Amino acid sequence: MRKIFLILLCFVLLPIHQFHLLHGKPSTGKNLKYKFEYTLQGEARGVFLLIFRYRFFFCATASVLLDANKIDEKTVRFHFADIDKTGYLLCTWGFTGKTLVTGAADYDLKKAQQVLDKDLLIFKEKAPDFSRFIKRRKGSAFRILSRGKDVMTFKRENSGIHKDCSINMKLQRIRYDKKHDFYFKIYPLLIEMVKLYNHSFLPGNCEKISNLKPGMEWHSPELDLSENMNGIGARATYLVEKHITFRQRKPFRLLYRVLSRTPGKLFIRGEAMPRVKIWDGFKIVVMTRTIEFRLSDGVVLGDKFRIEIFKKRGKCGVALCALTLVQ
Repeated sequence: MRKIFLILLCFVLLPIHQFHLLHGKPSTGKNLKYKFEYTLQGEARGVFLLIFRYRFFFCATASVLLDANKIDEKTVRFHFADIDKTGYLLCTWGFTGKTLVTGAADYDLKKAQQVLDKDLLIFKEKAPDFSRFIKRRKGSAFRILSRGKDVMTFKRENSGIHKDCSINMKLQRIRYDKKHDFYFKIYPLLIEMVKLYNHSFLPGNCEKISNLKPGMEWHSPELDLSENMNGIGARATYLVEKHITFRQRKPFRLLYRVLSRTPGKLFIRGEAMPRVKIWDGFKIVVMTRTIEFRLSDGVVLGDKFRIEIFKKRGKCGVALCALTLVQ
């Protein structure tokens, strides 16, 4: 009888245990792990003083893993955990863009070198029109020295605003070539991309994600990205830091709408096509922000930005960044 009682008890308790695992209390936001990644790519070409043809291409990307902890009912703090993959920068050097300069950073120098070894293939994929002019290649490997949660940190409010951003990522360049010295600020650039998340994506009278229904629409606050663009540009290249100041001619708003809602997830998308000038004929033409939530506990599954910049001849720049739950 005792054995029979124990077996019956197991059959009763096991479903209850499984039920609590599937339908238990909402997550407190502790022990979540996210990935934050960005890609910034731009190009410029033309004729200077009616005689000299110039070409310039730039691409930088970096990705880090972050631990997230809820510090109160409205705010989550993100801390650096590790890099996600090798970060790198590709850019042309010289007036006519005939030299390809590459920098790659990792804790493991072998991984950084692997990027340097295939930089021309990456460049051909990203800039086929520019790659045929390349005559020389220069590469630099960087060892990442910094570890610990204070390497990078920021806070995120439930409304999607990011604040109190900081980064202190130290790198060591393995070999220094003064002739082809260049800015390699891919991690300071990363924190500038985080600052793009500078506005609430919720309607003004909404405090809970659960109140949003499919088909609802609203506008963001008025947005002026001048400060963001200057911060990003200054970390990308000394040419912007020393000689260019971006100034958005007028503010614009994103139109947000609830794309879909299922028993488990909510999707929100904001978009605008402002065609607003920021400098010398360069215009922000497209901007989107897409957010995905888990409804059971309000955890953000993904928050992605895309900004496209055009000039008369077509698209000349794109900024992509994404915060994604990985665990």
